[in-house]
Amino acid sequence: MCALQPTRVVLFGSSGKVGTAVNTVFNEHYTVFSINRSDCDVRELSKVKQVIEDYHPDIVINTVAFNGIDACENDPQQALSVNTLFPRLLADLSVSHDFLLVHFSSDAVFNGKSNDYYLEDSFASPINVYGLTKFGADCFISAIARRYYIARISLQFGSSAGNVQFVEKMLEKMRQGCNRLQISNDIIASPSYSLDVADMVKKLIENESSFGLYHIANDGMASLCEFMQEMADMMRFDVIIEPVPHSHFVSRGLKNTRTPIRSDKVQPMRHWRDALAEYCANLPHKKD
Repeated sequence: MCALQPTRVVLFGSSGKVGTAVNTVFNEHYTVFSINRSDCDVRELSKVKQVIEDYHPDIVINTVAFNGIDACENDPQQALSVNTLFPRLLADLSVSHDFLLVHFSSDAVFNGKSNDYYLEDSFASPINVYGLTKFGADCFISAIARRYYIARISLQFGSSAGNVQFVEKMLEKMRQGCNRLQISNDIIASPSYSLDVADMVKKLIENESSFGLYHIANDGMASLCEFMQEMADMMRFDVIIEPVPHSHFVSRGLKNTRTPIRSDKVQPMRHWRDALAEYCANLPHKKD
């Protein structure tokens, strides 16, 4: 699909971290219609259908997710509605309305027991409600949609509208002058720059890559502690980061402790440290 054509893109969740990156990357050559919660509650399927009928998209990109392991354990109905049933409807609509569907999945579909990277053909075995609902969407989309890309991603860093996810919460504490943070050293993922992820998805579309599932992540892996220590060093924050096991923090749901991902279908992206350096170079060091 050529980006020079007036391609119409409906983007669900444009105010989130991944959605913000997708909006930035696609806006240069595509006509992007950004749909946020105030525009459409994705739990109301009739409203979702109306959005598709109103905009007649060539591409629909879904970055919406009900995140948080404990949040999903506490409200499994909402997790199912947002993370599974909404993407299932998009898969149905992609067939009836003939659009390309791009959906963002998660490394949380894996149980974390592997000693190596998870690849696209690795066996999924969710251990919590969040992972189960994300895997449910993967299954529905691959079974129903004819033209689709599922982009499975890991720990994200990048610009967003709020400070609701782990990296942003820790960054905000450091910017406010917190001098000691306890961070898990046994939760290992593939830190990825949301702009790099969005750019790779754009390349999948424009290169007319084979439809299916792709692992999209910056090269390498890191524990949460290692990642935040690297960020603190790059930002020159005067903070002590104390490594602790994830069991140190009370959690209702089981944690996916080791889920680094890698693709055997696309070329590796730059290392996460290189991407983090670029991201940190444009961040303010202290809270205004």
